[in-house]
Amino acid sequence: MASDAELAEWLSNMAKAVGATQAHTMVQHYILRDMLIQLAGAQDKPEAYIAAMFERVSSLVDQCELAGKPEVEAEMRWYAESFFTAAGKAAAKP
Repeated sequence: MASDAELAEWLSNMAKAVGATQAHTMVQHYILRDMLIQLAGAQDKPEAYIAAMFERVSSLVDQCELAGKPEVEAEMRWYAESFFTAAGKAAAKP
């Protein structure tokens, strides 16, 4: 049985790992969002480009190994919708 100190250390390490993962994910989010906005801005119809990409990504979400796990699938769909909606609004700004 692990001691309280060992459990506290393990919990501290897990919290640091989750924090680091969140930091990496946020940076990746902003990189991808900026790239998408730039790509869309180079198109004749930026909103249509973003909408088409959303459809392609949604299709991939439907096919991934996490499809069929309702809570995870709902989170992926919510994130994709939020991401592409925000990118579409940013791309539409002059």
